[in-house]
Amino acid sequence: MKITTRRSFFNYMALLGLVTFSATPLHAKGPKEAFKYQESPKDGKKCSDCIHFIAQSNECKVVRGSISPEGWCTLYNQK
Repeated sequence: MKITTRRSFFNYMALLGLVTFSATPLHAKGPKEAFKYQESPKDGKKCSDCIHFIAQSNECKVVRGSISPEGWCTLYNQK
């Protein structure tokens, strides 16, 4: 694509930004190690009480892998 004017350049960059944004997930899951995930509760706090926990599949919205309902990580946020 040949860009001949300043306006064309900025229009092209805006379009490129939208295409890139739409192809990128809004959130990505991180590894258990990054969030200090553990298989046991901490101070009475556990995954089954967290807003990120998906009980039907034992998954988390932000931590990768299978998650124990009795687990805990630094992203814990009570429902």
